Amino acid sequence: MIILLSKTQVSLLIEEARKKYPIESCGLLFGWITSEEAIVKKIVTTRNILESSTEFQINPEEFIKHISEAEKEGLKLIGFYHSHPAAPKPSTTDIKYMRLWPESIWLIISSIDYSLEAYQTVDEKFIKVGVKITNSIGNSGS
Repeated sequence: MIILLSKTQVSLLIEEARKKYPIESCGLLFGWITSEEAIVKKIVTTRNILESSTEFQINPEEFIKHISEAEKEGLKLIGFYHSHPAAPKPSTTDIKYMRLWPESIWLIISSIDYSLEAYQTVDEKFIKVGVKITNSIGNSGS
């Protein structure tokens, strides 16, 4: 499995991590997912209502609103992104919530060096997802 992101989308993620630091930035990834790849067509930035440097939570009303809007655009929720003030490895809390969202992609960006890693839970197994950055995919987000 690989996740495809455009350079513009990666720039958006880096900018959000910079702006929000030391609070974890967070948001939603919309597009399409197959057995081999996740194509990100839209990134929606959201507010971390926990205002935490070690955890994130998206307001449930905001979450529902963005899913509804994306569905009208023909897109599906394929995952989440958030930043860490460290290496882009899942925390114990991340792993707990990843199990609640099987097959969703969890993209993590380091707010230290802006490196990216992605993960997914498939058939109760925790796997690393390859990240491929391309010149262009779709809209960069909101």
